[in-house]
Amino acid sequence: MKYKNLIIEDTHSPAQESDIKTLERTLGKPLPEDYKAFLRTCNGGYLEYDILLDVSKTSAEYLSFSTLYHVSSECENECENECENECENEWDSNPFELNQAKQHADFPNVGVLPIGGDGGSSVLYLDLREGEQVVATVSGLPQWTGLRQDSALVRVANSFSEYIDKLTISDETIKHHIENFKVTEATAAATLDWFDSAGLQWRAKFTALWNKHVPFKQV
Repeated sequence: MKYKNLIIEDTHSPAQESDIKTLERTLGKPLPEDYKAFLRTCNGGYLEYDILLDVSKTSAEYLSFSTLYHVSSECENECENECENECENEWDSNPFELNQAKQHADFPNVGVLPIGGDGGSSVLYLDLREGEQVVATVSGLPQWTGLRQDSALVRVANSFSEYIDKLTISDETIKHHIENFKVTEATAAATLDWFDSAGLQWRAKFTALWNKHVPFKQV
């Protein structure tokens, strides 16, 4: 599925209004319209894009919150009441992740919603306590990497729509993918769609590398 030109995989059935209202009651704040539009369309999913964030006063990094959470469970319509409790505890759903976050004593009781993750311990949030903004808790890296070890709370965007608009594919991601993906007609076409979805500027920089690895589909 494409959402604002971005390719999103593993989407869920569109969120029902009842699910959105239940989540708003638990959150204690109304959800912004741009985020509700996303839930009504994709309702979470996997999107392999990067965003450049200032993780400290002297350091900026490309990070990827590839999983966006969904507000309702696919199985609700399939098994009705038989697996209701299991659905409510489903991983990568807003209700589950919010309940997990509220187990921590310092987590706000009202207005902060986990909306995505990086597959590790870094988490993306909607912070609705004063207006609307997207923030992230970014975990420190292991000492052996020689990179930043301190965790940080980072302001990401002024709205969910702005966050989506900021998503890109870093040069490092493009180079690594070209050099390592299993090249077939199907994977080459899918990769071109993915790269182009973030803009065509990558082509000038990586034409030679792409044409070397994918000789049958030149750019």
